[in-house]
Amino acid sequence: MRSMKLVALGALSLLSLAGCLQGQPRLYRVAVDATPVRTIAVPSCFRNNNLPAGRGNITEQNYRSEDEWVIWNGTDQTEYLDLGTQIFNLGDAPTIRVSDLIEGTDKTFSALRNEQKPIADQYTEARQTQISVKFNDYSAVPVGTIALNAQYACIKGRADCPVGDASPQDAASCSSSLNFVARRIDVQQMTAYNNNP
Repeated sequence: MRSMKLVALGALSLLSLAGCLQGQPRLYRVAVDATPVRTIAVPSCFRNNNLPAGRGNITEQNYRSEDEWVIWNGTDQTEYLDLGTQIFNLGDAPTIRVSDLIEGTDKTFSALRNEQKPIADQYTEARQTQISVKFNDYSAVPVGTIALNAQYACIKGRADCPVGDASPQDAASCSSSLNFVARRIDVQQMTAYNNNP
């Protein structure tokens, strides 16, 4: 009888421990193939559609950027992705900066930033940046993609928008897609993480 009580107590302990660990953040070590961003050679991604000298000569093979990402559950189906601080430069297009959590559902996380800046009541510069991170699954070794999009537009007002060398340094629009491979790191209930390794 006593052994039966010990077995029951042990089973309850295991169930309560499993219940406590549900909802724990998922921590991933990530290798990102940033080659498409570092080697962009599309003229429209640069100011005045001018490819910088020697830009088309850049090639890379097998280099990967390393990161540590965390995914945790919110309410209902909402999830949050912590990429740490990330900066993506797509040629001369507006810089994509990520410093906050990205909200998502069903293994897909997307964030959009719009900025409109009137210039002395003459014209308005509009910049839009977007990032979308998609995991194929949450297995021990998931793969996925990072879609990047940076757009610039000048809205004519009382004066014409500046062109040529007078245009802003980020007066271009560009998009790119990066692949990543991750490895889940098994954590204990009190494991700390650092999103900027």
